[in-house]
Amino acid sequence: MLLVAQNTIGWGVGFTVGVVVVLVVAVLVITIAVLAARIGDRARAAIPVLERVHEDTNSLHSVDKVNSSAVRVLDGARAARRTLTGG
Repeated sequence: MLLVAQNTIGWGVGFTVGVVVVLVVAVLVITIAVLAARIGDRARAAIPVLERVHEDTNSLHSVDKVNSSAVRVLDGARAARRTLTGG
């Protein structure tokens, strides 16, 4: 009789531990799903902002052209000054 009671207790403990593990995993999966949904919402909200930043910074690709033009204008002004001042 004692052997049957020990087996029943062991089965009950194992079942309880199994239920606790399943509940912990369920809580973790639900938490991950909720956080993933929040991240998705924030990513969708960020898309228009990122598109605006892209539009606003597109002109930065022309900085090298503007810089080289400014250097040529400066060199021309220096040459004109040397010509006009004789030196």
